[in-house]
Amino acid sequence: MMQLDWTTFILEILNFLVLVWILQRFLYRPVLALLDARQQRINQQTERAAQLHAEAEALQSQYQARLADWQQQQDAARRALEEELAQLRSSELDALRKTLADEEAKFRVRNQAATATREAALIREAAAKAYAQTAAMLQRMAGPDLTGRIVEIFLEDLRQLPEAELAALHKAAAALIQASAVTIASAHPLTDADQSRLGQALSAAAGRELAFNFSIDPALIAGVRAVVGECQLHANLADELAFFRRQTNHD
Repeated sequence: MMQLDWTTFILEILNFLVLVWILQRFLYRPVLALLDARQQRINQQTERAAQLHAEAEALQSQYQARLADWQQQQDAARRALEEELAQLRSSELDALRKTLADEEAKFRVRNQAATATREAALIREAAAKAYAQTAAMLQRMAGPDLTGRIVEIFLEDLRQLPEAELAALHKAAAALIQASAVTIASAHPLTDADQSRLGQALSAAAGRELAFNFSIDPALIAGVRAVVGECQLHANLADELAFFRRQTNHD
């Protein structure tokens, strides 16, 4: 249902009254003055034809005619000036509206960008705290038994490597010089049996006999990481947490 806007209604009435006043002052009166002047000139010409000897009256009539013409020119100049001012006012108002609209759009964009930046920072901060708490909790839960179970998963995954990853491993192993050793880091000490199984499985997957150097890295929390040249294979909680953290930051 439409509602009556009194402000717009009153402004429309005022505009109508101003328009009537302008027409009354600058249209109807000049037209009437023009008609009067024309009638006066006709009368003057009639009088001059009848009274050629009245030089004073002829001069007076000529003066009145010139005065009427000057008044018409003044009226025309006034109307032209008012029209020019109205057009200038309208163009300035349009330019001002456009400028305000552009500034408002820029403000909205800046506000949205700032809001998005703040939200992203809060999300990253919350994620960092969550991952730190998760890492601390897993650190408390981790132990040699968990590392042993992860080693079993690593060995199983190693036997089922996709063709692309297997080719990358072969290429990295082939690039190793003869004296190079593959580094296998574990969060907890590995048993001799686990070290032997890991060495055999990696050599088999790499397609050549490899030498190994085993080390302890508590930062892994639980699990192992094997570095074969440029190829890295990992099954540990630290790398998994880092992977999920990167995914979250990327999103």
